[in-house]
Amino acid sequence: MSHTPLSSGTSAGMSLTDEAIARTHILALIHRYASLAREDSDYSAITELFDADGVINFPDDRQLAPNQLKEITSGNPPKLLRHHITTIDVQFISPDEAHAQSYIIAGTHMKLPDHWGRWDDVLKRQSDGRWLFQKKTIIAEHIDPEGWLAETIKLAESAN
Repeated sequence: MSHTPLSSGTSAGMSLTDEAIARTHILALIHRYASLAREDSDYSAITELFDADGVINFPDDRQLAPNQLKEITSGNPPKLLRHHITTIDVQFISPDEAHAQSYIIAGTHMKLPDHWGRWDDVLKRQSDGRWLFQKKTIIAEHIDPEGWLAETIKLAESAN
């Protein structure tokens, strides 16, 4: 997915009811991720939001499986981390695939805002009807140089 706004999609052959239900499930999934991606995260609950082959791409070019998320914060756990979603755009590629862009502002114990940007998501409908993330790309449009994320990235770079 590019770093530009999503193209206007169609209903991908879905009825209005099916599209509304799918959109509601997708929005709930995105908000659930935002709720869980915080200090003292329940990483197993986050992992359940992704399909078996799911990946997360980070601004420092790391790509991790959801079950590896703890690696991001283990060296510098935040005392407070909140993701505030300002805009979500969902476009259906097919009845079983959607792309979403969610604009976020993150606050931490060190800075508010600490960083902001966008989550670009590829979502897949599972055989049981649930929607899960297949890929989440975190795009940081700004990172406060005195914030938690900047400090965390510096620590990760110095460890390598």
